[in-house]
Amino acid sequence: MLFQNNPIDLTTLPQLEHIQMKSLSPAYLKVSYLGTTIFFIMLAIILMAVRFFAEFDIPFRVELGIVGGWLLLLVLSLWHTYEDFQIQGFAIRERDLTYRSGVFFRSTTVIPYNRIQHAEVKQGPIERRFNLQRLEIYSAGGDGSDLYIPGLPGNRADQLKDYIIEKAGKHEQ
Repeated sequence: MLFQNNPIDLTTLPQLEHIQMKSLSPAYLKVSYLGTTIFFIMLAIILMAVRFFAEFDIPFRVELGIVGGWLLLLVLSLWHTYEDFQIQGFAIRERDLTYRSGVFFRSTTVIPYNRIQHAEVKQGPIERRFNLQRLEIYSAGGDGSDLYIPGLPGNRADQLKDYIIEKAGKHEQ
């Protein structure tokens, strides 16, 4: 028998753009805003400390430029947080798990169940306050998590983890 490697019609391939993605919890947007705000408050404190302890005079125009730049970066970061939240989503399908994110650099990660080694559910203190969890997926050959889905409400992450582990176990048999 001769080796054959026939071409595949690309129009028959499934289109990832047409997958119905499940959105993250609206509470995750609040958590993201809170994280961004805390970062910019800490940055403002550092900038004020530098100004207060500086052993030289900082010209008023420079101070004004720094404050203007800080405000501009704050607004852009809050905009980016909102846009990223609108794009993020996940899909649980028969054979794989799909996650999409990214405002400027869009990323879609697809992990087949037969490649999944294990899954973990994690929750930090801010997530706990908003009753959110994140699901981390580890696949074969990786030394860290290959995918994490943040902003899952209540026990949804536990439910997804159990389902994914069950599906991954069926593929091992």
